[in-house]
Parts: sequence; C-alpha cells; structure tokens
Amino acid sequence: MNPHCAHQFIIFLYLIAASLNAQSVVSVKDTSETAPTFEFITLNGEKVSSDDLKGKIVILDFWSTDCTPCVKSMPQMEKFYQKYKDDKRVAIYLVNSGWEPLEKARGFAHEKREHFLFFSWGEKYDLPFAYDNGSATLKKFKLDSNPSTIIIDTGFRICVRHSGYIQDLYGFLSEHVDQLLAQQ
Repeated sequence: MNPHCAHQFIIFLYLIAASLNAQSVVSVKDTSETAPTFEFITLNGEKVSSDDLKGKIVILDFWSTDCTPCVKSMPQMEKFYQKYKDDKRVAIYLVNSGWEPLEKARGFAHEKREHFLFFSWGEKYDLPFAYDNGSATLKKFKLDSNPSTIIIDTGFRICVRHSGYIQDLYGFLSEHVDQLLAQQ
C-alpha cells in the first residue's frame, strides 16, 4: 500500500473511532427505569450502598487506571465535585470499575492527588474515589466500558447512562444536576 494512502486510512479509522466514542450518551427521558441496588467501597474502606444514597441525586463515574479518557476527565470531575460537594442532596463517587486490584486503584488515586497538587498550584484534589469489587455495580447498570457515568434522580430512577468520553464533562453533569435540583 502506498504510504500516503496508508496514512489517510489510519486517519480515517481514527476519525470513525472518535465519532463513535463522542456520541455514546443515553438519556432516559421518562426516568421510569429504577436504579438497581448496588454496593461498593471508598478507597478508604468505607462501604457505600444504594440504600445509603436514596433520596439524593447520585453521580457514579466509573474509571480504571489504564483508561486515558478517564484520567483526562478527572480535573473536570474535581471541578464538578467542588461545585456540589457541600450540597447534601447530591452524592458523587468516582468508582474504579474493579477490573484491577484494589491496591492498584488506591495507589493511582494517591499518585494523581499528588500530581494534581503539583500542577494545579496547590489546589487540593479531593475526589471521592471508590472501588467496585468484581465490577458488580458496573454490570448491574448494564455497562462494560470506561469511562461510564450514571446519574440517578431522587426517586432513584436512572436519568442518564453514559459510556465514553465527553469533552465538556463538567458542563454536561452540571446541566443535568442543576435541572434535577430545580425540580425539587
């Protein structure tokens, strides 16, 4: 194959892959699908269950250490978390999908916290990291990739099921949460 044609073919494949990943958001308009029961642990070892979160707007953002889009979106998730962390009506967790050992997830979160501190001029990287042992929660939401995000309303219905990278994740999540808060 001509090197010029091969280069164009590679660019073509990249553009197709990028377009497929960019539009993988599913909003459940009628919010009739009830969220499944689930349980995971924070990276500090505290158990979190769906029963603990009922009555709140819940955002679960699934990630793994080898997921470049997950890592790329973490500063936006930090900004989003800072906006809503004091609102008792909202619960946010960055949940490692459990495809890797718990210690690897803990080490990654610790490293990123220090990395973020250095490059953000001293701001605290305060994300609520968690771990989904055996990917049980991810599977209950019928998801199988990272990054994936779930938004659950106060009636514990799934409002958004998202799989893939969103360039303006902060804006996307803020818009949905603000709408849900305004409905209360």
